[in-house]
Amino acid sequence: MAAGGWIARHVVRDLPPSYVAAYAQFHHGPILVANVAVHNWKAFAKLGIAAAHWFDGFGFFVNLRQPMKIDGAPVPFDPSKPAMLTFYVGFPQSGVPIDRQTSGARGVLFGTSYVDFEMQIRRQLQQMLGSAGFDAKRDIAGIVFNRWGHAYIAPQPGFYFGTPGNQAPLEVVRERYGRISFGHSELSGRQSWGRAAQESRRALKQVLEVI
Repeated sequence: MAAGGWIARHVVRDLPPSYVAAYAQFHHGPILVANVAVHNWKAFAKLGIAAAHWFDGFGFFVNLRQPMKIDGAPVPFDPSKPAMLTFYVGFPQSGVPIDRQTSGARGVLFGTSYVDFEMQIRRQLQQMLGSAGFDAKRDIAGIVFNRWGHAYIAPQPGFYFGTPGNQAPLEVVRERYGRISFGHSELSGRQSWGRAAQESRRALKQVLEVI
């Protein structure tokens, strides 16, 4: 089973109780990735930055993307040239239990309209960069949103190493169940292509033991 854990736990319908209990401890946080095309990035250059991080507002981070090579020809990294900005937006709720926080955040992610997200992006950029000459109405060329409902694992205490008398949930799921083995990146606690490949290789070796 190479699908994400939030899918795999439902596909294999006869999972033993230990696996069901372990998977119940896998919590997935959503994230909104916003790519904002701008006609230029002079405001960033004036401030002497290529990225920004903040603690109060919409999202928490934005950065300039390195220009793409088109037909092998590099695009000049020039503040007067068009560029792409990328926002990563989580929806944390301090003090809320992790299961309610992640499900509630997915509700916000999928229940918010494009227009509402667009206006929040525009206001955030204007607030941060307006003093450096940025004008959201003039300088933004387009915005694309990608909504990732299960973007990353949100590990709680005990996820990696277990708790007294209890095995870590990721180690339970890593064990082969009959002829089934799970190989998805959440089993490393860090979702990425490389981790997915490592977990898939381990799962394949486990299956080969019984073929």
